[in-house]
Parts: sequence; C-alpha cells; structure tokens
Amino acid sequence: MSRKIPPKDVIANAIKMVLFSRKVVESQEELASLVEKELKKINKDYVVGATRVKRIALEISEIEVKAKTKKSLGLQKIELCPICNSEVKEIRVKNLLNKDIVIGYKCIKCGYESDLEAFLPMKYIFIWKD
Repeated sequence: MSRKIPPKDVIANAIKMVLFSRKVVESQEELASLVEKELKKINKDYVVGATRVKRIALEISEIEVKAKTKKSLGLQKIELCPICNSEVKEIRVKNLLNKDIVIGYKCIKCGYESDLEAFLPMKYIFIWKD
C-alpha cells in the first residue's frame, strides 16, 4: 500500500466536514484521526499528520482554535548534551500568537531530546463557529 499526501484544499474541506458535524474536537490528535478517516473516503492511500491538520485549521476562518498550556519551572537551559557532550539546539515552535517559544533541546550529534514535561500538557481545542 502506497501513501499519498493530499492537497491542502482537500484537507481543509475534510477539517470543515469533521468540525461542522462534531462542533468541538478536544485534541489535535483526535482531529487528525477524524480528518484522516474522512480523507480515506476520498482515497484510501491518503495520510496526514496532526501538525499539518492544526496548521491548516488555523487558517480556516470558520474554526476557532484554543490552546491550553501548563507551564511549570523545571526546563533548564542546557548548553551541552548530557549523553555525548555535543552541542544542543533549541527546539522552537510558534504559539498561537505567532511568538517563538523554546519547548526543549535536541542534540545535534546523538539526537538526545530534553524532557518537555515542563510545558505539558499542551492541548489544542478546535471549535466550529456558528
């Protein structure tokens, strides 16, 4: 079975169909799963990731996206990898306000990633606007 990446407009339509019928979806992963089921009705080889679904949903004016985050002290800046002593890079994402935030660190050499629990749970809620 081969996998196919659906076009953006097809994903957007699937997102709209899911949220129009459900009104609220409580997580990014759940929305991605529902959207992928909808896409498979069109083409059984279509696959889509949760991050792509979220990005496309953010662009749809009929959908409101809310984010719930919990911050706690604990994620400390690290300069060197504790495993191989190599340089680490910051793992950055853009929040809903389009600001860069650091959510962890990743080693360039061995792939070690710092614990992200200090910013968990980070949950997105998708709501269809009536």
